[in-house]
Amino acid sequence: MQRSRVALISKDITPIPLRKYIEIPNDLRQGLVKCRIVYKEDVQEITYTPYSPYIIKSLKLVESNLIDYQYKYLDRNHIKELYAQRGNCDDIIMVKDRMLTDSSYGNIALLKDGVWYTPSTCLLNGTRRQQLIDQGKILEADISVVDIDKYEKICLFNAMIGLNKSTIR
Repeated sequence: MQRSRVALISKDITPIPLRKYIEIPNDLRQGLVKCRIVYKEDVQEITYTPYSPYIIKSLKLVESNLIDYQYKYLDRNHIKELYAQRGNCDDIIMVKDRMLTDSSYGNIALLKDGVWYTPSTCLLNGTRRQQLIDQGKILEADISVVDIDKYEKICLFNAMIGLNKSTIR
């Protein structure tokens, strides 16, 4: 969040002390809870919702050379438009300039010879993605559309869903 605020608002902006704002409601203290924070210079809104991971069994490659999503935005219309092209598939893998990027709701990793690789061309360097890279659990690689058959599995992950929790063969 701070990285986005620095890039989009001001490099000198003071960090928001999130512990001061976040208070999970009593009725949501069991299970996974998604905390959504809308902010500008200050916190505008915080919402909490129970989180149920998606069950993904099929993916469709959808190309858009115009998409740019370096930071999380409230406006996800471009992603929604691409997601609408999924047909009978459960989710999409977005492709930009013939390179794999992300799914509609998280980063991706592909397994080859026992090693997980994540596209170096991701749209959003998510917190879980960066954590997995820092821990050496995934490696960045250029993964083009023509290379996809070289991989054994694909995994979708985000801050709420860890590596290997949503894997497709």
